[in-house]
Amino acid sequence: MRVLIVEDEPELMSYLSLLLGNAGLVVDRTDSVEAALAALRTAPFDIAVVDRRLPDGDGLSIVKAMAKTENRPAFLMLTARDAKPDVIEGLNGGADDYLVKPFEPGELIARVRVLARRRHPKRSLVLNAGNLSLDLEGRNASVGMETLDLRRREALILEALVQRTGRVVTRDVLIEAVYGFDDLIESNTLEAQISRLRRKLRDAGADVEITSLRGIGYILKKVEPAF
Repeated sequence: MRVLIVEDEPELMSYLSLLLGNAGLVVDRTDSVEAALAALRTAPFDIAVVDRRLPDGDGLSIVKAMAKTENRPAFLMLTARDAKPDVIEGLNGGADDYLVKPFEPGELIARVRVLARRRHPKRSLVLNAGNLSLDLEGRNASVGMETLDLRRREALILEALVQRTGRVVTRDVLIEAVYGFDDLIESNTLEAQISRLRRKLRDAGADVEITSLRGIGYILKKVEPAF
């Protein structure tokens, strides 16, 4: 799941990035209305956490500008404005939820997850492929009774592949699912992560495997029996 943070206070932006990243989300960051709109029109986001007070205007203008767009994310307004009229204005203006600073980290994560469930009401929180199981909310993966020790990006790669089991997933789709705009991606970074993930699945006795299709992408499919 991909989230955009729109916040102009550097320390709070860094804290939010760490908090949401540790929750297993792909995080992008902007610090103005103009930059946020550019980001939202460039890539699909599931959630946008938006401050009301930004250097070039009210964060609520972002919500209104995206109101009729096809890939509108769910908007969580994060602000120091705690007056009831401001909350009502934000919700009437199209925001999906409203959280006042200071906030409890657990509450922010919980609200983001609620918005994600509303956005994808039919998506199961547990994905299965063969004897592989992936808990999207807990970020836990297991093969049978054995838990896999996955790094954050390995879990994101696995999620993207399991969601498309049996179908080809291009390299570009995986990069979009795993990396933010500001992440530095060396030419072999994705391949190295998939190699580690492939080994962990094999060592745990998974009956699915990640197969490379040169020049195209990757596919998660059942292990072919050996004769």
